[in-house]
Amino acid sequence: MKREIAFIQKFNAIKRVLENHSSTFDGKPNAIAFRDRFNSKSLELSNRLNNLVRPVSSFYTERKSQRENLQNQLQRMTDFGIMLAKGTQNSAMLATFTRYRKMINTTSASMMLQVAHDELILINSQMAAAQALGIDSSFIDGFEEMLAGYQQAFNTVQNHLDVRRAERDAVNTLIKECNVILRFELDQFVRFNAPENQVLAKNYQRLRRVKRAGSKSGSIPETSDITGTVSDATTGLPVGGALVKIIEQGWSVTTDADGDFLFDELPAGHITLSCHAPGYEVPEIASFELGLNDHVVWNFLLRKLASGN
Repeated sequence: MKREIAFIQKFNAIKRVLENHSSTFDGKPNAIAFRDRFNSKSLELSNRLNNLVRPVSSFYTERKSQRENLQNQLQRMTDFGIMLAKGTQNSAMLATFTRYRKMINTTSASMMLQVAHDELILINSQMAAAQALGIDSSFIDGFEEMLAGYQQAFNTVQNHLDVRRAERDAVNTLIKECNVILRFELDQFVRFNAPENQVLAKNYQRLRRVKRAGSKSGSIPETSDITGTVSDATTGLPVGGALVKIIEQGWSVTTDADGDFLFDELPAGHITLSCHAPGYEVPEIASFELGLNDHVVWNFLLRKLASGN
């Protein structure tokens, strides 16, 4: 967000200059209108930018702790389901629960939710036999409550990410709109009134001249981000401390305890991602094109090195 913050700081400085010379706008309603429109849009920009300050990784914290609890309880539910299927000689149910047992540690968050819901349906369909094996309503109720909590946490994360992307798009639009007002209205107004308001013209033009070499007036930041998770290919468990690197820029990050990584404020272009973790084989590098204002999710599955390597 460094580019966006630089824009808002510049816009705020221009607003202060215009406020210090508000008399220049007296009796000129059309000029007051585009000045106020600039002030309004820059204020909205500041408010929207505040919504982007929170790191993306913080959205996952609650969901990850609940995922671990659900995974443990789902393992218990699956073991019970296998026992129930064998006791009732239900071969179809046995095949289903056996398949689910293989999936639990490697499945995605959304698939885990589907598995949990289906296991509840299957066990409820054989509730009399299940109760005879020792399951009670308190366990089922507790599992359903945990499942509902994880579903809510999952939805909350997805909503946060959707809102963040929408806010980022809105921020870029507001920056463009503010620059258009500056270029085609305020710049012209200040130049026209420069002979009678030299101090205003000097301070305003000093701020307007500050830009990167080769940049175009009215340009807006076009940055993207890459998020992902590094997991063990066999167990599905997250791999913390893995080094993920963007080869072109030489940028690298280390995954957190939940295996997550994030690169943000990236320019568009070709991206090559590599991943390294102690005790694991080096996976195939990821190669793709990153667009403008793009949001890419890329996950790595690592396989442990053979014993002795």
